[in-house]
Amino acid sequence: MQLYVYYRIVGEHADAALTAFRKARVEAPIELLRRPEPDADGRWTWMEIYPEGWGHREPPVAAAMAPWVAGERRIERFEMLG
Repeated sequence: MQLYVYYRIVGEHADAALTAFRKARVEAPIELLRRPEPDADGRWTWMEIYPEGWGHREPPVAAAMAPWVAGERRIERFEMLG
């Protein structure tokens, strides 16, 4: 099972949020992606992708990212089919 977490970051906070993410991700090789364009309010959608095995645990960077998240973190779990 793989874990996907997505949330929005206000554009002016993106650099600070990226620094916080990099410092907090030492526990796992977490991938971080972002949509190519911000939304109408200037917020960027970011997505953390966790390797298999993190499917039922709290993401390790959740606390570090909390001050920068505009709204809520949404967690999705997917299983490999083949």
